Amino acid sequence: MSKPSDPGSLKIGSYILLPHTDQPSGEACRIIEYDTSKPGKHGAAKARIVGQG
Repeated sequence: MSKPSDPGSLKIGSYILLPHTDQPSGEACRIIEYDTSKPGKHGAAKARIVGQG
């Protein structure tokens, strides 16, 4: 079962479903790198997630 989660709650080593061209519903991947940026004057916060699966 999958559920939406907040990017701030993700940790390196945990598993998530990342969309893929072959599997639009998502492929299970382990988070190996995670980076967030603070919201700026003209934009929202952004998260960059690198997964291996």
